[in-house]
Amino acid sequence: MRFERITINNFMRYKGENTLEFSCEKEKNVTVVLGDNTVGKTTIAQAFRWCLYGAVLTERGKRQEDYQLLNTDALSLMDANSRAKVWVELVAADEEKRYTIRRETVYTRAFPAMTAEEFQKKLAMYIADVHSSQSLIEVEPRKVDELINELFPRNLSHYFLFDGERWSDISVNGVKENIRDSVHILTGLSAYQAAMRHLKDMGAYSVISKLKKKIVGSGNLYDNLEADCRQCSRKIEHCKKEIENIEINLSNYNRKCEEIQEYLNENRNTESLQSQYDKLGTVKKSQADLYLNQYKNLVNEFSNRAYMLFAEPMIGETVKLVKTVAGERRDVPHMRQATIDHIIQGGRCICGTPLIPNSKEWNCLIEQRNYLPPADIGSLLGEFERTASWWRNHTVNLQEELREKAALVDDSVKNYEETCNEYIMLEQRMDEHIDFAEHRRRLKSYQKNIQDLSRQKGELQGQIQSLDRQKIRLEEEMQGLEARNDENRKWRARVELAESLYRKLHQDFWAEEKKVFLELNKQIQYNFGRMFNAKDKKIELSKQYEIQMYYKSAHGFREERNLSEGEKIARNFAFIVTIMDYSKKRKKDKSSEISQGNDTLPIVLDGPFSKLGDENIRLISKVLPEVSEQVILFMLKKDWKYTNLDAFVGSAYSIEKDAEKSYALIRKVEESKYGSV
Repeated sequence: MRFERITINNFMRYKGENTLEFSCEKEKNVTVVLGDNTVGKTTIAQAFRWCLYGAVLTERGKRQEDYQLLNTDALSLMDANSRAKVWVELVAADEEKRYTIRRETVYTRAFPAMTAEEFQKKLAMYIADVHSSQSLIEVEPRKVDELINELFPRNLSHYFLFDGERWSDISVNGVKENIRDSVHILTGLSAYQAAMRHLKDMGAYSVISKLKKKIVGSGNLYDNLEADCRQCSRKIEHCKKEIENIEINLSNYNRKCEEIQEYLNENRNTESLQSQYDKLGTVKKSQADLYLNQYKNLVNEFSNRAYMLFAEPMIGETVKLVKTVAGERRDVPHMRQATIDHIIQGGRCICGTPLIPNSKEWNCLIEQRNYLPPADIGSLLGEFERTASWWRNHTVNLQEELREKAALVDDSVKNYEETCNEYIMLEQRMDEHIDFAEHRRRLKSYQKNIQDLSRQKGELQGQIQSLDRQKIRLEEEMQGLEARNDENRKWRARVELAESLYRKLHQDFWAEEKKVFLELNKQIQYNFGRMFNAKDKKIELSKQYEIQMYYKSAHGFREERNLSEGEKIARNFAFIVTIMDYSKKRKKDKSSEISQGNDTLPIVLDGPFSKLGDENIRLISKVLPEVSEQVILFMLKKDWKYTNLDAFVGSAYSIEKDAEKSYALIRKVEESKYGSV
């Protein structure tokens, strides 16, 4: 994807209509816009953001409403009855389509005050074939924002519309960035998510839900089963939401524990005690893991077979009682009354003898019918006895096995408690050298919170597993009732096909997501190293694609959260360069197993080097044209000489402003004069 041009009309510093055309050449893919401070470079960069998202990047302490978009000169010429338009038109193109996005706002003047008031807003988008301007299609107004976000993900706008002077990694317009979702869009993984959402993950509106609604039940029994199944689904969703909240809190408490542990590690002044403490901590953890595994083994064994043991006395008495009622078995195994009915309706026995009412053959079949279920429970009793026998054989040595497993758990707990006591005594010895009491108190408080939350999470996961089993059982009973209806069988087959497709998509998505994450994490460190030459630092992506910087210390690398503005810019430059590079490589790789979900993004940089040194400017500038298909730079003239980008420039502009005028002028620079802009 490349920006072809931008046209702004009465937008902030620019009076009337002004157009910039950007270089779309492969070799000379850089467009540079140079000017001194306060002449209007940032205004054009802001125009990109406003056209795409209807907002400008605000300074600290300001709101969107504090920015007047209408040019002051244009406003001064208005009276109470006048109307003036502010509009920005942005044209972008990929290999096949050209996209024209136009956002405009009509203003009135609160005469005689020099204040503009919004009167009307409009956003339009047109798509045409790159090779034919005749095929222009207007996008439905309600779908424009959605399509813009697909082409230029808003959550990544802070990166590809990069403002080096106003950059903040907290939020954009008050909204926390979801980098992970945007990365999924750029790497094509969002196609999996969209398909899974369409199939199942959008609740009652999903394909699977709609297919299930086509299945009609049979009477009150089916309706009750269906209601229970829906209740199970609601409970499962509620448990999952609670687990999400717990995981957020766990992450927070783990981070706090790590910070305190770092402090304790760095301030312990007795090396031998520290060594003993670390080794004992490893032993304690392994003993805790052993105890948990043995406890889980005991619980699983009890859950899987104990009910068979407890039920044995009742089953024996039940068999005796039923036999007194059922009497002698005279049924044919595995036959039911429906079998006899089917033979009678056919009018001929399986041996070929005609069946005439009240004949000997007829009466024999009727007599046999009376000994078959459901009129007679003899065969059912046989099945019941076989199940009871199977249960009895599987619980012969269960009591002894459970006692042995319980003894192992008791021994593990005892060993763990002894190690914990040694661990506490060692802590007390270390605290005699430095007062760590407050830090350790907070650490234990956080660790207890982690234990409590982990326990709650485990209980919720157990509830989900139980509810899943219950739901499967209910669905199986429903399917048994549905099978009586040919139409239901057809819809059930479609549901099973959709479920199977969903499981395959889910499996493929997580495999590809892991692959993408590992590739990005490897590449981001490489790019950070070649752009900033910092051997004592490294950066990594968290599972949520948060960009973390680590400093080398005596105890290995530790995360640094109090970054300077220059470090934030360095960190985020490495991230966006990595995303650009990855997208560009995937586009070239025609053999990729998943389709490219989005074209590569251009990168628009406003004052990107203002907080960086000359060497970093040179290193970054060397990388940018390689990884991005298009680079648009707004920067100071004095910084240009350090970039060494003259050979990559395909289009250049200079912004000039007369001190006596309130608006700026854009001047295109001839190719032969790029180096002297």
